[in-house]
Amino acid sequence: MPLVLVRIDDRLVHGQVVIGWGNVLHPDRILLCNDQIAASQWERELYTGGATEDVAVEVLTVQETAQSLADNRFDDERLFLLVESPREVLELLDRGVPFTTVNVGGMHHRPGKQQVAPYLFVDEQDRAWFQELHARHVELVAQDVPTGKKLDLAKLLTLK
Repeated sequence: MPLVLVRIDDRLVHGQVVIGWGNVLHPDRILLCNDQIAASQWERELYTGGATEDVAVEVLTVQETAQSLADNRFDDERLFLLVESPREVLELLDRGVPFTTVNVGGMHHRPGKQQVAPYLFVDEQDRAWFQELHARHVELVAQDVPTGKKLDLAKLLTLK
């Protein structure tokens, strides 16, 4: 299971992901893990059409993502796993997907969220999910673009 990056980005497949990270990571496939989008044909088509021709985009539910990785469905590919929130990361961990680091690259302003970095806004639920990930020894790296400074999200959120 060659995951080249696990990233939280609420904009999902967009230029920063496809071009910015894609030119550095050279993934063969972006796995977009999101139950809501996987259930919607038009949203799946929208996101699968958002990549370059040399990078495939697969939209899967959390369960399908975990099963595909467990079955080594993409074993010979470099995979870029993309989720919308820390909730999906926890669900994948609960389903046995192993990883030790998560890139947190974009959680944008919404009512009730507070800014912790220029591109990161969190509410109490997000903090609770990040606290759980931190407690499970998952490194939380805040970094919007590959050339951006890496920040320790656990320190920014004062997680214990």
